[in-house]
Amino acid sequence: MNFTRLIILFLITTNILSFESNGQTMDSISVKAEYGFKNEELKMLMDIEQVDYYKVTFQNKQLEGNPYLLFTTMEYVKGVLIKKDTLVSQDFAKEYLKFKNIDSTTVLSLVTKPKGDSITFHYNLLGVQFSKNYKRIVRDDYSLRDGLVTNESYKSIPVNTMLPLFVYSLPYEDPNQPGYLFYCALTADGVAPDKWWDKYKVEHYIIVEMKIVSD
Repeated sequence: MNFTRLIILFLITTNILSFESNGQTMDSISVKAEYGFKNEELKMLMDIEQVDYYKVTFQNKQLEGNPYLLFTTMEYVKGVLIKKDTLVSQDFAKEYLKFKNIDSTTVLSLVTKPKGDSITFHYNLLGVQFSKNYKRIVRDDYSLRDGLVTNESYKSIPVNTMLPLFVYSLPYEDPNQPGYLFYCALTADGVAPDKWWDKYKVEHYIIVEMKIVSD
C-alpha cells in the first residue's frame, strides 16, 4: 500500500514539474542585444559618420506551435505619439518572420544613419532587409539604445507581449548634474514612453517594439 502511494506521489510530482517547465519555456525566451562592431576601424568609421548599430541574438528557443515576430515603431514629440507604424503586416510576419529553429546564430539588427533633419533606419529582421526614413531635430546627441536593457548578456523576456527593442532618442539632461547626458534611464527606470517628456523633458524619440507571437 505504501509502495503504491509512493508511485502515485512520484507520478503526480513529475507531472507537476513537467507542466511548470513547459509553462516556463512557453512564456519566455532568452535574448541579448550588443552594440557596435568588434573591428576598430569600423568603430572609428561609425563615430565619424554618426552611425549606430545594434544586433540582437536569441538563445535556447523552445516555443511550440507557429510563433512569429511582429515589429512596430512609435514616434513621440514632447510626450505626444505622433506616428505609429507597423513595419511588416501580420500575414507577412507569419510567412517570413517565423520564430522557428532560431538559435544564437539568428540575428535581428538595426543601423541608424543621420543626414540633416532626417534619420535612416536600416532593418535586418531574420534576413528581411529594408529601410525607413524619419524626421529628427538637427542635433548631434541622438543615440540608439538597447530598449530591452540586456547589458549585452542574455536576458529572459516574455512572449505575447509588445516590448521596446530599440530606442532612438535625445538624451535626458539632469538639472542636478549639469553637463552630463543620460540615455539608459529612459528604459531602465520603467517609466512609460508617453511620460518621458513630463519626467525627463526628452523632446523627441522613436521606439522600435517587438512582439514574439506564440499561437
